[in-house]
Amino acid sequence: MDERIRGALRLIPEDQPPGLAIDLSAGDGRAVRALRERGWRVIATEYRPGAPGWIAADLNRDFPLRSESFDLVVMLEVIEHLADVPHALNEIARIMKPGGTAILSTPNRLNVTSRIHYLLSGFYKGRRAPLPYRYRAADGRNWHIMGLNDLHWIAHGEGLWLDAIGSSRRKLRAWLYTPLLYAPIKLFSYLLYVRGVRDPERRRINRQLYRLMTSASLLMDENLTMRMRRLGPDGKIAAAGGGR
Repeated sequence: MDERIRGALRLIPEDQPPGLAIDLSAGDGRAVRALRERGWRVIATEYRPGAPGWIAADLNRDFPLRSESFDLVVMLEVIEHLADVPHALNEIARIMKPGGTAILSTPNRLNVTSRIHYLLSGFYKGRRAPLPYRYRAADGRNWHIMGLNDLHWIAHGEGLWLDAIGSSRRKLRAWLYTPLLYAPIKLFSYLLYVRGVRDPERRRINRQLYRLMTSASLLMDENLTMRMRRLGPDGKIAAAGGGR
C-alpha cells in the first residue's frame, strides 16, 4: 500500500466505526482491499468494471447510487479527470449519510515544487507539459488539476465542508525548498485570507482555510488528500441520523 492510500485511511475519524463504504473509480482495488481489511463493507465502481461485483458508473453523470447510503465515500486520484467537478461533489454529498465522511485525493498543484515549476513553465504538478492535442476533455485525461483553495470553495457550495487534509509522499526537493519559501507564503496568505475580513462567518471560513493553505502537508506533499463532511441546511456538519 502506498503512502497516498495510507494517508487517505488515516483521515477516517477515529470515532467513526466501520460501515458501508464506496470507492468511486476504484482502479486496481488497493483501497478497496485496505478498507475491507479494516472491517468496512465496500462497494466499488469503475467506468468499465474489471472485477466481479463492481458497479459501472460514469462519474461525469448522476451516480447510479441511492441517496444517503454510505458512511464513507472514497475517490482517489479521480477528480482531476472529470469535466464537471461541482456536479461530482454534489453527487458525493447526495450519497453520503448524515455524519458520514468523504475522502478525496488529487495531484497537489500548490506544493512548493509545483509553484516553482509553474513560475518557470506555466504548468503545475500533474500537468508538467502540454497535453497532446489529439485528446479532448471528454477523454478523461489528467487535465483538471485544481488547488485546495478552489476545491474548498466548490465543496462548500455543493454541501460539503473540507475540514482536514492528510499526508502523502514528499520528495527531497520539497524538504529543500519549503524552509526558504515558508515565511513569505505564510505572510502573503495571512494578508490574503485573514487581514481585514470583518464578516464573522467569512472570517471563520478564511481562518480555517488559512491554516490548511499554510500546513506542511499542503506545501510539501505530492498529493492533496482531503476529508470532507456533509453540511446540513444550517450550514453546520450534518449529524448522523439527520436529513438533508
